[in-house]
Amino acid sequence: MTNDYSFLEQYIICREDCPLRFIEALAMNGLVKEARVIDCEKKGFKKVEVILINNSKVTSQCRFEPEIIQSMKIINVYIGFSKKNKAFEKIEIVESKTGLDHAK
Repeated sequence: MTNDYSFLEQYIICREDCPLRFIEALAMNGLVKEARVIDCEKKGFKKVEVILINNSKVTSQCRFEPEIIQSMKIINVYIGFSKKNKAFEKIEIVESKTGLDHAK
């Protein structure tokens, strides 16, 4: 079964230099299918690159290696949960009815 996840593009608000918590949240919501660690230019710093279920990439900010290692543990747990529970097949976008998401 092939799903078209192109609708997700409008909800991914960060693509590069994203906070680790943002990337962890993507994984928690079942949107990440792969994750890897990438070296940064500065010694001792690394970043996370994830591949989303729509095959687009998101990268984190460069952070100290221990922070990246801890974040990868969290991300990989969420990826495991998503695969086990087939979360990607159950994604549903629910629009807010409070109007708060349209605040300026």
